[in-house]
Amino acid sequence: MHTYSVQLRISGAGLCPDEITDRIGLEPNQVRRKGQPRNTKELWSESMWSYDGSADGSIREWSSLEEGLSSVMDALWPKRASIGAYARHFHVVWWCGHFQSSFDGGPTFSVALLQRLAEFGVPLYLDNYFSDADETE
Repeated sequence: MHTYSVQLRISGAGLCPDEITDRIGLEPNQVRRKGQPRNTKELWSESMWSYDGSADGSIREWSSLEEGLSSVMDALWPKRASIGAYARHFHVVWWCGHFQSSFDGGPTFSVALLQRLAEFGVPLYLDNYFSDADETE
């Protein structure tokens, strides 16, 4: 089984997540601030603003990566110019999580989606995670 998550992430040491929320006009699904605890021994080295299209802050999952990218991109399409301005000073990426319980298969992308991604002008990062479906908690 394969599921996917999609987020547009903007990150950097001097980033102000609240400013991005105000400028873009969308509520993030995740915010990190430089210097906040990452875990019990580390602090975040940079701030991050992330948007996945969820209205309630929950993590959205998709059975198709193309469907997830298209949905989040549709919401952000009118904001491309503002996002592009951040890309000149910060790291901006489509972060896609690929969660799989087998090593076969994976995402496919239509030519239309690839054209839209190119026009949006933000790199895509695909992070793969494997979980054994037989594991018990």
